[in-house]
Amino acid sequence: MKFDRRIVLPSLMALLSSGAVSAQPLEQFPREVEPLPITEESYPFNGAAHQVEPIDLPSFNYTEEEFLVSGQAQVYDWEPNGDYEAVPVGKSTYTTRMVVRRPENMENFSGHVVMEVINMSADYDWTAMWAALWERVTANGDVYVGITGKPNVIPGLVAFDADRYGRMAMPSANLESDRNCELPQDELAYKGLSSETESGVAWDMFTQIGGLLKSGDPKNPLGAPAERVFFTGESQSGNYAITYYKFFQPDATIEQNGGSVPIYDGFLTEAATTPTGVPIRQCATPLPADDPQNLIPGRSTPLAMINSQWDFFPARGGQRKPDANTADDRSVTWELAGANHGWRFQYLYGDADHDDLRKAGLLSPDAEWSAWSCSPANPEVPLYMAEKALYEHLVDWVEDGKAPPSAEPIELTSEGQVAFDQNNTAQGGLRLPMVEVPVASFGEGRATLSEGCPEIEPFGTEKLKRLYGTREAYLEAYRQAAWKLVQEGFLLSEDVDALMATAKEVPFE
Repeated sequence: MKFDRRIVLPSLMALLSSGAVSAQPLEQFPREVEPLPITEESYPFNGAAHQVEPIDLPSFNYTEEEFLVSGQAQVYDWEPNGDYEAVPVGKSTYTTRMVVRRPENMENFSGHVVMEVINMSADYDWTAMWAALWERVTANGDVYVGITGKPNVIPGLVAFDADRYGRMAMPSANLESDRNCELPQDELAYKGLSSETESGVAWDMFTQIGGLLKSGDPKNPLGAPAERVFFTGESQSGNYAITYYKFFQPDATIEQNGGSVPIYDGFLTEAATTPTGVPIRQCATPLPADDPQNLIPGRSTPLAMINSQWDFFPARGGQRKPDANTADDRSVTWELAGANHGWRFQYLYGDADHDDLRKAGLLSPDAEWSAWSCSPANPEVPLYMAEKALYEHLVDWVEDGKAPPSAEPIELTSEGQVAFDQNNTAQGGLRLPMVEVPVASFGEGRATLSEGCPEIEPFGTEKLKRLYGTREAYLEAYRQAAWKLVQEGFLLSEDVDALMATAKEVPFE
């Protein structure tokens, strides 16, 4: 990294010595929430009707709205080898966008909000958590709120619709110490950032928007306070969730029903790649490698993490957080053997319409791309099915104190590498039916698959007959594996039919 690590911020040291350490925003809520009209010509980027696979929200009695949200945010730094203090060192402003998908009749609102920090790794807003959870959100009567969380996506949004998004900004705090800061564009956390931007405005932005959703403030787009708000994120935005959980969650509270309650009641991360999280601000000196703050501490607010074989913490050089369910430490992690970082369902329901990507200058005019499709003989592991079950457990954990079941971790060798079985599939981990009753070798975890999924190697009919004898015996073993996972709480019964339909297409002749 090309940072000057010798700078010590005078304001940071002064605040620490005075004891004036607080991660509370200067202002409780955003200053302005402006609704954006939705027409055939001007509509939300990556809106539900403008994904690769559009969703007809009215058929679920849902509607979509979009807002520009503006406010003032402090910018923070961390103290090496400290105790997860977030120390204010400057301030800036923000104007972001907020997409709301809610019941048309809010009398049907469950009271629960899924807040997604929209993934930003492709330099545009990619709604991965919506893709995983939209079936449960619409079935439950929950509200989905997606927030643009990082300034690197703003140029594409402005190119897509300048009239709609031209005022979006997350400007630099103009700190003296940052003038010589160089941001390594080959590292994902810094990609698309510059001296004109400040990624560190995100923390107060998330606190203020979450607080607004739980408030009776007239700017609340829900019209009434939410009962529960869940902070979610995938991959890089999952790392945002981890940083928030570590450094900001303890101070993020709001007065409700005569007492102080957390703004965010639970956290759900998918495919977060590191317990370190993301930098607390874009020019922050990274924490030392041996700093305990690189680990996830115990918190009373439940944290549920689900990871594929590609991104679970040991695969990326990180240390696992042990499952816990005590008054001061509530967390659980599910690691899915054979699963990959990206999966087809995610691309269909999380990625933007390709014509809109071209309009935003994010896809070349002659480029064409489609999500891969695996055959029943070499099936993909549908991580989202387990994630839906984990989300329902998280709700129960918050509402009733009942923790999710713990899953076996993916096994590691003495050298810390993934241990493989005789079929070249990872040992241990949460094993969905296609892994527990296999017809293919899943091999190493991957970021994505290619068309036809050649990375997953079919056993062939001769091996299938040796393993199972007959198709009927295979299907019975598969069915039992699926229902066992339902009984243990790792799958929802609503997904068994889809799993069985794929299994029935496996060729035995």
